[in-house]
Amino acid sequence: METNLKIIGRREPRKESWSKVSGSAQYTADIVQPNTRFGVVVRSPHHHARILGIDTSSAVSSSGSVIVLTAKDVPGARTFGSLLQDQPVLAAEEVRHMGEPVALVIAETLESARKAAQEVRVSYEPLEAVFDPVEALKPDAPLVHADGNLLANYEVSSGDLKAGFAEAEVCMEENFSVQRISPGYLEPENSLARVNPDGSITVWVSSQMPFVDRQIIASVLGVPPEKVQVKGAVIGGAFGGKEDASMAVLTALAAWSIHGTVRIVNTRRESFVAHPKRHPAKFNIKVGAKRDGTLTALQIGVHMDTGAYASLGPAVGQLLTEVAQGPYHIPNVRVDTKVVYTHSPYSGAMRGFGSPQAHFALESCLDMLADRLGMDPLELRRKNLLQPGNALNTQVVMDESVLSLAQCLERAYAAREKLKQIQPGPGRRSGIGMALAMQTVGLGAKVPDNSTHRLEWLPDGKVLIHLGASDLGQGLATISEQIVAESLGLPFSAVVTAHLDTSTAPDGGVTCASRMTYLVGNALLDCSKLLKKNLIEQAAKDLRLPSEELQYESGEVILSDGRHFKAGEFASRAAEAGNALQAEATASFPYPEETTPQHLPIGMPHVKFVFASHVVRVEVDADFGTVEVKDVVAIHDVGRVINRAAVEGQIEGGIVMGMGYALYEDMPLKDGKRWVDSFTEYLLPTAQDVPGHVEIQLLENPDPGGPYGAKGIAEIALVPTAPAIANAVYDALKVRVRDLPVTPEKVILSRA
Repeated sequence: METNLKIIGRREPRKESWSKVSGSAQYTADIVQPNTRFGVVVRSPHHHARILGIDTSSAVSSSGSVIVLTAKDVPGARTFGSLLQDQPVLAAEEVRHMGEPVALVIAETLESARKAAQEVRVSYEPLEAVFDPVEALKPDAPLVHADGNLLANYEVSSGDLKAGFAEAEVCMEENFSVQRISPGYLEPENSLARVNPDGSITVWVSSQMPFVDRQIIASVLGVPPEKVQVKGAVIGGAFGGKEDASMAVLTALAAWSIHGTVRIVNTRRESFVAHPKRHPAKFNIKVGAKRDGTLTALQIGVHMDTGAYASLGPAVGQLLTEVAQGPYHIPNVRVDTKVVYTHSPYSGAMRGFGSPQAHFALESCLDMLADRLGMDPLELRRKNLLQPGNALNTQVVMDESVLSLAQCLERAYAAREKLKQIQPGPGRRSGIGMALAMQTVGLGAKVPDNSTHRLEWLPDGKVLIHLGASDLGQGLATISEQIVAESLGLPFSAVVTAHLDTSTAPDGGVTCASRMTYLVGNALLDCSKLLKKNLIEQAAKDLRLPSEELQYESGEVILSDGRHFKAGEFASRAAEAGNALQAEATASFPYPEETTPQHLPIGMPHVKFVFASHVVRVEVDADFGTVEVKDVVAIHDVGRVINRAAVEGQIEGGIVMGMGYALYEDMPLKDGKRWVDSFTEYLLPTAQDVPGHVEIQLLENPDPGGPYGAKGIAEIALVPTAPAIANAVYDALKVRVRDLPVTPEKVILSRA
């Protein structure tokens, strides 16, 4: 591992930090454009209903400046979607979930738009609805879509399951479930769109996928993508929930219809019911083992509730299927995942993308198995850890990176023993739990998994990064600047990042799948090499010298006679001639054909993984069932640390998000009528809930293909937390809660 690095690994502060804490940062809703009108969406109050008619006359007559759009006003494609085109821009004949857009009101003020929206009269015929993915697959279930309620089914197996269970000396079968949760970002979904005098349209978005947004907007408006410019602004959180084009589409449609400028900002209630959630899921797990703890067979059946529309549900189902066996060598495995339509709010991408659901079920089950075998749960895991050369159920053969698991487990042992020494508070019982986790990196085989970026030398000697992917607040721009500064031998302050604009930036792909450090970093390393080469060629031309006589070092061109010239001098001359001194490169995620199994659907398998373990100490009030997380030790293999503060921040945030998943957050259907749709009922962890002791241990086992050895961190930061908490609650009270969240009521009922 390189040890003479100057910028990589440092806690470089984010350059946008002050603007965020001071309030001067420009989020999409802060951008001011002249003559901006406001849009308000009329949404379905029903879970499932037929639309009999829409009367807009009262709304329009309430003000001469009000315009109301319905499905018939969509000029291009009337449906869109991330994977399937199954989601209407505006519902035409049927609504399939509460909160579905039916009409769009545009007015001069937000108050006028809201008032007019209340005047839109939609006649509905309520229809029977189904909310449970198991019930939705029954023959007499109400249909969400005409083709049936089974959206996707993934059956992946290895070995001989029957023989594996026959070999087992102990078999155990358990059921688990996980709830629907919201991304809960501070900034609700919003967009701003302006039709330009030349007939093009500019759309400002808070989005993880501006280039995909551009394609979808163009399709809905019926125009070439070249007529659509999508611009990114500061993003107030995403966590997968902003891999959704619906807000940009509605805003663009509104602006296009009036040939003007329109802003739409969701209320928090709209955000809850009308945008992607983490998939609820039900698990049936059967596991077989020998009495010494050797796992012989694993069978998992999963029903995922994807809600009314596909969104990214099929891809989430694929990833869940891949990681369902966890980081363990089990010779006989079968995973059957069904992704099912219901009349619930649709689920899609959310941090972890199926992995948090799968790990809660499996890691809980393994602790239960250890208890039945009379084994230490950590020893059970140690006995079955994946080793180099072992194959997953997808037939992907693990490489040397899997050796990090043993290190994670070894440190987990030490952390547990240390936490055991802490005495609980009066009237409380202490429990310690742990969980291991593996998370995929990348979009999956046979999917275009590329990222393109550009570097430009500015006349002042600084280097500008034309970053083609969104920084969601996680610090992508900062680590990009560190990688470029290191590779060019420049101070961190000499590298800056441009705001994303699809008309000027290359396509860097969707910011998701824990892949951006890996892909962006590799692309920028290649860019840096090309930029040096282009600088030398420009200098040779300007100085009328052979390029072989010139060398590059730390922002300067050095001649054979020892003279030094700043790079900015040549960038200035190029600019005077109307040229930019720049370089562009694309990084592609590696799926070597010779080692990547080809028998699976598009998007499967993944071939690169990151690993972690979390150890948690809780204190439980046995009488009231309340659970307080007191200590967390998080051990993560990150390959190589690019920015230590950023990595630690990601993990700390992931732990708190995992705590919310484990203990607080839930979006149930209340009395069969309405979904929890506000933070009054939807409980998020607050600063008071964050444990006083959070210890982060970083393992640096460089990935040979990663930039300076770096891998991903974003998603796995939360994956082990919830199962570790559930296991800790069991350790404290011998109460096993199989259904998240672990609420006081469930703890008390489980003890009864």
